[in-house]
Amino acid sequence: MKRLFLQLAAAILFLNCLSCSKDIIENKKTLDKLYEVYKDGQISICKYNGETVYSTGQNAYDAPGVIYDKNGNPIGNCNYAWGQVDAMCKEVTNCKIIYMVKDNIWGQPATNLFKLGK
Repeated sequence: MKRLFLQLAAAILFLNCLSCSKDIIENKKTLDKLYEVYKDGQISICKYNGETVYSTGQNAYDAPGVIYDKNGNPIGNCNYAWGQVDAMCKEVTNCKIIYMVKDNIWGQPATNLFKLGK
């Protein structure tokens, strides 16, 4: 019984990973486009109302963040420095950093999970 449970858990994990990879592969063009704008910043993949979105930011203290849909269209402005913050900025979930420039203002390690720009 324990073995069956472990096999089932492994199958579910495998299928979940395939789903994530599929989103990334389908959105490679979008990621490349975002990288060109945010190569000196950060890009995170998130969920908003069940859809894949990208939360981005430049490596500057007063730069606004922007949320993009899966096609690379801006759908939310997160300008905390100047007070223009769309509600969706606080409603994105499950964010995972997929790109982070080296020596950034957030003190995060450099990350480039999908080898953007290479």
